[in-house]
Amino acid sequence: MGAALMLCGQAAGQPAARLVWQPVQEYFIRRDETQQVQAGTKRLNSFTAYTHIGSDFGFHGPAEHEIEWLTDEIVVHLGQQPEAWAGMWHSLAGQARNASRVMDFTKAYPPQITPKHQPRVNAVMIGASGRGKIKLEIKSPADELRWTQTVEVNEVNDRMFVLPVPAETLRDAKVLVWTAESGSEVKVSTLRLGIEIPPMPWDTYAFLASYAKIARCYSIDTGFVRDRAHIEEGAFESVSATGMYVLASAAAAQETLGIVTPDYARWVLARTHEAVKKLKTGHGLLPHFVHRRDNAYCIHPGTEYSTVDTAIYAQAMLLAATMLGEHRIAAELVQQMQAIQYDLLRLPDGHLSHGLADDGISLLPHGWQDWGGETALVMLMEGIADPQHRPPPMRTPGKPWQGTGFIPEIQSLFHPDFDSDQPDAHDGVRWLSVRKTMLGAQQAYLPKRWPQSSAARDGIYSLSAGENRAGNGYHVGGVDLPDQKLLHPHYLLMSAPLHDKPAEVYALLERMEKAGYFPPWGMVENLDVDGRGYLPMEGALNAGFEALGTYHLFTRHRGIADAIYDASLKSAPVRDAMRLFYPQAAGTAEVGGATGP
Repeated sequence: MGAALMLCGQAAGQPAARLVWQPVQEYFIRRDETQQVQAGTKRLNSFTAYTHIGSDFGFHGPAEHEIEWLTDEIVVHLGQQPEAWAGMWHSLAGQARNASRVMDFTKAYPPQITPKHQPRVNAVMIGASGRGKIKLEIKSPADELRWTQTVEVNEVNDRMFVLPVPAETLRDAKVLVWTAESGSEVKVSTLRLGIEIPPMPWDTYAFLASYAKIARCYSIDTGFVRDRAHIEEGAFESVSATGMYVLASAAAAQETLGIVTPDYARWVLARTHEAVKKLKTGHGLLPHFVHRRDNAYCIHPGTEYSTVDTAIYAQAMLLAATMLGEHRIAAELVQQMQAIQYDLLRLPDGHLSHGLADDGISLLPHGWQDWGGETALVMLMEGIADPQHRPPPMRTPGKPWQGTGFIPEIQSLFHPDFDSDQPDAHDGVRWLSVRKTMLGAQQAYLPKRWPQSSAARDGIYSLSAGENRAGNGYHVGGVDLPDQKLLHPHYLLMSAPLHDKPAEVYALLERMEKAGYFPPWGMVENLDVDGRGYLPMEGALNAGFEALGTYHLFTRHRGIADAIYDASLKSAPVRDAMRLFYPQAAGTAEVGGATGP
């Protein structure tokens, strides 16, 4: 697991640089236990086989088929093969075949992040045991050798070998390779990068690491965010995550952070807006997922034109445009919401359907009627289009389905109104009380059910929804369900602004960093309560939740204005729609063409 080390002394009250070990690969297997693996094969599913840094990997060498991947280590048997060698390569940025994506060891985060916030890579660590030699190499996209060193292993137990690397000569690093040389009998357990985090306060770093996670999923070439960082650009992009990336970039550009420049935030807003405008819609709804075909983007087969994902995208983009003073784009986004044919999307009970099938015609049979933030965002989208519309009441008001964490929080990533305990006019729910009750139940679940678990001891909580253990299916957990052991820590960051003492959240994040759950590449997708494993997938949707959550936590901790919330309060269309819930909705809404039609 991860570990952090101070690089230099810390003056009174001043942050110091830190060295944090970022796994490239910890060689545990997160596999669907119901699926059989054919012996002697090395076939990998690129959708679920990836490094911890959001890239791909593979095997190489004449004896690569002799490599065994056991539960927690790679085993190479070459003792009887004096001429054979074998090992593994790991892309350092994107897929190995994409030569345009590289890692600059002097600026290891995505290039849109400003130089003062860029970490350096100063070392490589490999964990190994057995007997023999392991050669490590870093190569460019053209397969040019940039660095190499060999370690001699003669260890019964796993040992960590730490090798300094010259960052200044590694500006175009593409792959990190280890090779067991002929005659070796070795086991490899882990491969890591030593990341030097520049001096900065922890509240800044928590947002930075979360923002960098979703930034790695963004493609400057296409204007879309990949659903997972490690998959090929153009194969499977998320429209809702794309909107949240733009909003997170607008937050990152605020003077109090300065993690990207305002010019970059405006560029990415305009670039994304133009890219999404070209998409075919279904009755005005945007696709949930898209892919590139014949040099254009269209809905990914088997997915849907989605009401909630359209609502997330449109409101995220509207707030970003308002924050950045891009009034024309803001007005066009409102017009896009008005162009949705809501009457064709309504089910017999009056609720809006979840959307349309990929044919853009067939109405999905389920609707947004269960209480929670997703339903609220869908209602607000229709309210922006028609402030006079009054949708039917939500079902089971104030009760999140199964006690799933993100449900009462997602709306508050965008709008401040749900921080109120005034009963809302639509369903009579005191949102702040419901959210705080959920937070209390989340914090109490593990100490009550699994008191001896490592997560309970560290104070970690977060029963929500996301990828399953193997990363090949959707898992929904919650505090109303018994014996839950899989945590999705995005809820921890989404709910963080609810804490009366934000410093305690940052202390928890530091403990999670030491446990390996919050490395420099961002929060893990999920983790087991017993500490036996985690899923290191870099997923864009949860990365968006995490970046926006840590921004709100940052402003609360600093006691400064929240630019996202200020944008919600300034937007006349949002204020008009919010009166569905709060007839006296507070705001300083601009009028005329500034943020609305």
